[in-house]
Amino acid sequence: MIKRKGQSNTTNIFSPTFGYRPKYIVGRDNEISEFMEGIAGEPGHPNRATFFIGQRGMGKTVLLLDLAERSREAGFIVVRVVAGETMLDDIIEGIQISGERLPEERKNPVKSVSAGAFGFSVGLSFTDEIRKNFGFATKLSLLCEALTKRKKGVLFLIDEIRASTTEIRVFATTYQHLVGDGMNVAVAMAGLPNAISSVLNDKILTFLNRAYKVYLNPLQIADVSACYAKALSDLEIKFDAKTLDAAACATDGYPYLLQLVGYHMLKFLNGESTLTETTVELAVYNSKRALVSDVLLPCLNSLSAEDKRFLKAMAIDNEESRVSDIRDRLQVGKSHAQTYRKRLMEAGLIHSSSRGVLAFSIPYLGQYLRGKI
Repeated sequence: MIKRKGQSNTTNIFSPTFGYRPKYIVGRDNEISEFMEGIAGEPGHPNRATFFIGQRGMGKTVLLLDLAERSREAGFIVVRVVAGETMLDDIIEGIQISGERLPEERKNPVKSVSAGAFGFSVGLSFTDEIRKNFGFATKLSLLCEALTKRKKGVLFLIDEIRASTTEIRVFATTYQHLVGDGMNVAVAMAGLPNAISSVLNDKILTFLNRAYKVYLNPLQIADVSACYAKALSDLEIKFDAKTLDAAACATDGYPYLLQLVGYHMLKFLNGESTLTETTVELAVYNSKRALVSDVLLPCLNSLSAEDKRFLKAMAIDNEESRVSDIRDRLQVGKSHAQTYRKRLMEAGLIHSSSRGVLAFSIPYLGQYLRGKI
């Protein structure tokens, strides 16, 4: 368990907000250490290109935020973008904005009277010729070369990769050239399993197949329990192991639920010095309700009627579902079932736990569809 620096225990330390870096990063010590090993190593280190792959709520974005802070401390400029149509422009602008904040840039923005000859006019601003006549690859190469000469690395964080797109192809090709030229660069990408699979299956992007792949699985319940024990002990709140384990088990190892349950536990303590079974029950009940409104309903509302029918056929089973049983319940053929299986896997709502078997990827989704929440 990795603790953030410089935070007080006087406020609720759990943060059930998507995209916000919480105080504790639980169960991801090895993943963080391996990536930072690459950052500390020479350009070209294999861990400097990493895919973080996981279902919704597995903490992919939180992990990127943590790596961003650590990499800045290691002397890297960090550019964080969301995969999409504007990502290439966002990358260039992000480097320029971050680079202008460097102390040496503020003191001496014009490096020489002939700065324009190197493609820059002031600081990291391009000359009109470069800006108008050259594309992403040239601009990024000029920026990375200038920063590498100043002993600054560049870390690209690309979140929410959905599929292999033109923008991803352009970035990957350019990044490969930067590595070949010895530039001090690194990249961390995050996305759902099926989306990453689409990128890796793109024959043009063979370079990315060599990237280090980290699969973010559910947390160990023991790690969740240890996190809660640490938080409560720091606040001098008494608890017994059985009550704490009940809270940890309710998270199902789901990082977002870890934050939700923890947040509500502290909220419903109401200043009391002992964690009770009633407090945990209240916390779990309200966490499930928040999960429904914040995660489950937004996911379900974006689906078609047939998507939902497929999920409800799955929800008849308490645990895993056989695809053959789902087809029988829906009275559809193999091709029809495969179409909706693929759609729902790409949406990050279900996954294949074994051949011919499906399971829900988000805790309590099945219970909700069965009307149990």
